[in-house]
Amino acid sequence: MGTKKGIVLGALMFATVLAGRASAEPSYLVYPSTPAVFRFDASRYELVVASNPKFDPSFAIGSTMLWDRVESRIPVEIYRAPFLTGFEPSPSGLNEFVTYGNDFDVIVDGFGILPRTLGNLCLRFWPQPNVAALQVFIDGEPLRSLTASLAPVDVSTALPGGFFADTDSHGISWLGAAGMEIIAFSDKDGDRAFAGTPAFRILALSAAVAVEETTWGGVKALYRNP
Repeated sequence: MGTKKGIVLGALMFATVLAGRASAEPSYLVYPSTPAVFRFDASRYELVVASNPKFDPSFAIGSTMLWDRVESRIPVEIYRAPFLTGFEPSPSGLNEFVTYGNDFDVIVDGFGILPRTLGNLCLRFWPQPNVAALQVFIDGEPLRSLTASLAPVDVSTALPGGFFADTDSHGISWLGAAGMEIIAFSDKDGDRAFAGTPAFRILALSAAVAVEETTWGGVKALYRNP
């Protein structure tokens, strides 16, 4: 990512999901603080190589670059992930950052074309596979459900190119599931639920961990201190 530092990093992040998809609540760009591969919807994105006139070596990872064929631009929002290692088509058609591990920071990114405040923010977790004996922590504290309410993010820092961006990050970890899907969304109707297809998500994979009955304090000691 060193070659990306001197260029505008960000995206036109609207309070809607990708074109042609609908959601009850708007979702936002979210990516992990760890190395990640971006799996992309091939109906929207494509990989281009150096022989292609659209190719910009500043955005190359290996010998390829990602191109947004719908908006005819480099999807710079995706390159905001700090440790992006490559791209591959998504077998599910979803746009997701795939990483490994069950203890990292989730970064919520409010990049956009105008200053704004992202309010009513939530993180939503889906364990893979769905398990009953699951314990999830955010910023060292245990969650009592699979939805975490977040503080608003004020997006006001001006960037070159007429964009604005600010981010917020939260340490997350879990015990009891081999993987986790994570999205950030705006809970406009106050029901702490998300329906539809998110614009972006994190898919985190880790080795299955056996779960034993224990106290919250005992489990918390395995992870971050509050």
